[in-house]
Amino acid sequence: MAITLAVDCMGGDHGPSVTLPAIVEFLRHDTDCAAILVGREEVLRPQAEALKVEFGSRLLIRHASEVVA
Repeated sequence: MAITLAVDCMGGDHGPSVTLPAIVEFLRHDTDCAAILVGREEVLRPQAEALKVEFGSRLLIRHASEVVA
């Protein structure tokens, strides 16, 4: 059964610099899962591209215009 996770990439102490690589690594190991990256797209997309992430059916960005500080 496929599982899709929605992950607040802007949260935590270090934000997307930690959450994004962790999600990418998770998806590499678990091919039955997918992830939705939730956060500011203008921040997430460049960092994902630097990691050579391919977006598609298993990895999407859901833009969130606001971030809770």
